[in-house]
Amino acid sequence: MDLQLKDFLQYIETAKAELNIQRQMAFLLECNVLTLDIIDKSIAISDRIKTIASDKSYKINYLNQYRSNIDSILNAIPLRGQKNPDIVNQQAEDWRKQVKQQFENNTVQVSNLYQQLIFNIDFFDKIGFFNSNVVAIGANGSGKTTLSNKFKTYLQNNGVVISAQRILLVPRLDTIANPSKTASELKQSQTRDKTNKNTDEFSYLQQEFGVVLKNLLADNIAAGNSYRKKSLELAKHGQQPELPDFTNLDKTFQIWNALIEHRTIDCEDGINITAESDDGRSYPAIQMSDGEKVMLYLIGQVLQAPKDGFIVIDEPEMYLHKTILKKLWDILEKERQDCLFIYLTHDLDFATSRATAKKIWIKSFIHPDKWEIEDIPTDEIPETLLFELLGSRKNILFCEGQKGSIDERVFSILFPELTIMPVGTCFDVINHTKAFNKLTSVNTSAIGLIDSDHHDSSRLDSLKDDKIYSFSISEVENLFLDEQFIKKMATQLLVDIAEIEKIKADIIAELDKLKIIQASNYVSTKINYYFKDSHVSKGNSLEQVESNFQTFYDKIEITNWHNTRVDELNNIVSSKDYKKTITVFNNKGLRSIAMKYLKISDFTERSIKLLLSDTEAQDILIDYYPDEVKTAGNTRYS
Repeated sequence: MDLQLKDFLQYIETAKAELNIQRQMAFLLECNVLTLDIIDKSIAISDRIKTIASDKSYKINYLNQYRSNIDSILNAIPLRGQKNPDIVNQQAEDWRKQVKQQFENNTVQVSNLYQQLIFNIDFFDKIGFFNSNVVAIGANGSGKTTLSNKFKTYLQNNGVVISAQRILLVPRLDTIANPSKTASELKQSQTRDKTNKNTDEFSYLQQEFGVVLKNLLADNIAAGNSYRKKSLELAKHGQQPELPDFTNLDKTFQIWNALIEHRTIDCEDGINITAESDDGRSYPAIQMSDGEKVMLYLIGQVLQAPKDGFIVIDEPEMYLHKTILKKLWDILEKERQDCLFIYLTHDLDFATSRATAKKIWIKSFIHPDKWEIEDIPTDEIPETLLFELLGSRKNILFCEGQKGSIDERVFSILFPELTIMPVGTCFDVINHTKAFNKLTSVNTSAIGLIDSDHHDSSRLDSLKDDKIYSFSISEVENLFLDEQFIKKMATQLLVDIAEIEKIKADIIAELDKLKIIQASNYVSTKINYYFKDSHVSKGNSLEQVESNFQTFYDKIEITNWHNTRVDELNNIVSSKDYKKTITVFNNKGLRSIAMKYLKISDFTERSIKLLLSDTEAQDILIDYYPDEVKTAGNTRYS
């Protein structure tokens, strides 16, 4: 066993023994139940920490976080160091009363320290106890900044918290202090509260960038002096000097210059950083853009974080262009592979870019220090989509189509109580709905909505058990051609209602003209759906495989499907069934017929505006949808 781990486990055993002695003394002093209970809890938690440490896969400096927590608890309980609990029975009554009062007065402090320790253990349990970097995703108001401040309490000297509050003031320097002084200032800065809500600390926030730069520069100067001294010594003995080591300042410049095009940064006078553009123009760092300055700040912070420590970054995307963001953090993670990166963000694209990091969701926050944190399972739903849905307080409607489509706009108006999420094909809708409703960590549920064409009735009935419902409309835009809806628009436009009959007649005639193409397209889609929705049964021999494939293939009845569809379309045309026409006709060009008779050029946009402003228009279109979706998505139908 590693000596450091052995020492840690011995410490936990000793601490537990001390807590047991303090528990016995508190009992003999007849302390109240609250005092006895919190000591009992502290004893129990020491056993839990021992179990964690016995895993042997965690770095000792991470485990030492718990050591400092336990120490704080021991120091807050009176009579630490006593070996014999019976000593309390040998004391005068006044002494006993006084010590009992100390025990009970310190109960709140011990309880707070215990809660800190519980948070520490539970949080790191959620993130997998340091097995990988972590991305914690939460919307604004989910307590991310408060959580980052909480980390400062727990990390102490074992990490750095890079706050979202970044005041990018670059000082003009005349001198640089010695490295021990600048290192001490940096260490103090890394553990300070850096929110501008704390007025006492705000001045330090303003100085922070300067503190980071000063230590980079002091370290660089010291390294240069040491190298010069060593080189002179080697020269005295006729030896060639070795190549100098890369300092953190060298690495900072190298990373920054690799990411920013058309300019470079350097430090020619040894104490002030300047930037130079391609045209040779030089300017001080204070004149750099916010994005350029924040890159310099972040690189300097990360490179100077304590070895084998934590690097907590609140809003890592702030001020950074999307094209640089991923590259920067990829490089910094590679540079500091000894450290654990914990990102707190609401940027879904950035969260997805941390491919190997564990993802957790800050589900809720109750002031001052209660977070509900959940794992994010991403086995069946794409990460980016799932991250987006986790922030929704509404139930979800998965539908066919793409984001930004007319479908999404129409559904958002008709079903305001649902978060509308287009995900592609009907199979994507089915898979996403089933997968989302399996999640146990969310407070919402999902329903799916698919086009009923190409699916048999038994299949559609079975999908209802999974909250997946169907409707029959080939193009959502065809809803705007509903007779009652278009009459409303004609009235608004002061168009003679008689024109509506001409629109209907032309659309039916267009279907008659294109019925063979429509039937052929229908069959092509049906074949594709069949291949996606069915499979060849497993065979244990070549003959069985061939037989199973033939059975699969024989169910594809192209001629029969085509003729049946043509007959359906002929019946619709001959009966002049206009409503059925617009539900089966897959042709985006139909709106041109409506525009011709309504004498407008923006039919779709006018339809959207009418739908937004007129609840009667909404009632007309919502009737095309199943009752389960209507009641879930609109309180007027609940």
